[in-house]
Amino acid sequence: MTDKNTFKLLELIKPEFDFDLSKAPPEPDYSNIASWAALPEIDGQQFYVPDTSFTVNKRNNDIDVFYIHPTGFYEKDWNSDMDKKKSAYERTEIMLGNQASAFNESCNIYAPEYRQATYYSFFDVNNNGRNALDLAYSDIESAFNFFIENLNKDKPFIIAAHSQGALHAHRLINKMVDNTDLKNRLVCAYVIGYIIPEKYYEDLFPNTIKSSSFNDTGCIISWSSVVEGFKRNREKTLFWKPEGWSVELMSQKIVSTNPFSWTNDDGWYADDKNKSIINKAQNYDFTDRLSSEHTGAKKSIGLTRIQGFDCSLNNESGLLEARGALIDSIKKMKYFNGDLHPFDIMLFWGTLRQNIKDRINAYI
Repeated sequence: MTDKNTFKLLELIKPEFDFDLSKAPPEPDYSNIASWAALPEIDGQQFYVPDTSFTVNKRNNDIDVFYIHPTGFYEKDWNSDMDKKKSAYERTEIMLGNQASAFNESCNIYAPEYRQATYYSFFDVNNNGRNALDLAYSDIESAFNFFIENLNKDKPFIIAAHSQGALHAHRLINKMVDNTDLKNRLVCAYVIGYIIPEKYYEDLFPNTIKSSSFNDTGCIISWSSVVEGFKRNREKTLFWKPEGWSVELMSQKIVSTNPFSWTNDDGWYADDKNKSIINKAQNYDFTDRLSSEHTGAKKSIGLTRIQGFDCSLNNESGLLEARGALIDSIKKMKYFNGDLHPFDIMLFWGTLRQNIKDRINAYI
């Protein structure tokens, strides 16, 4: 079952034709700076911080991060054409600001733009959505190869991703890192906001451990956050395994880490040092999914007016449940249904920022 607002959106963005590779947007050239959403030399929203008390190191860090952004494409095509004058790219910029910015003190940030699959792909009952996601992944693999061969210069690296980006990161780690020499340079992988069913973990990452401590390295860290007691309306989602695509129940137990304790138990934890952030802009509606053009609106990030909440891993589902004053304020937001997916990183921005430093120190 899908909630009413999502169902209405899907009706409006459903492509009216089947996926056709011959009609897909041109393949990006990652030797061209225009094919990247973020590079150390590109001054962008990945360098945003809430205020001047936070340190930003744009380049010359010892560690790189390869960041894969989530879905920002809601048009009636199967894949984005990466046009930077369109709204999909504006949403990518916003995600650089509220997600990739967590890495801007400790890492050189590399984020490819890619022919991301439309949001509808995850609900498609035929093969069109899978084909669109395959195309999107092919760009991620190409970008990662270029990054390793031309940009990384043999440094240790982190892989970070959210939602659609995390789905592609699962596949990337499986194919390009888990069973290769690159695994020795993997500090960790934050693959957040897309399910990893526990029963498939060893198939997907046979040589990469699940994180169970704040300073584990060479590991996978994942969570999907919801309000305490929330059960997702959506019953199934696509999932990639080495043998191919499957449709998986959203209710099954997933691999999760609590980002306030960095453990896998079901205790309730808080972090008084955490800083949650919020998007800020003039004349921009962050809930608008139907605009097609880049607005050019000036944006920033700031600290949420209310700070403080606690969270626990549900021992049946693995979902990260959250409660407290900040969560109560989010419940009042327009269109909010109980799923904290859009806030998976923003809620934990401060503790994630610290944990990046902790894991880098442990690796070094």
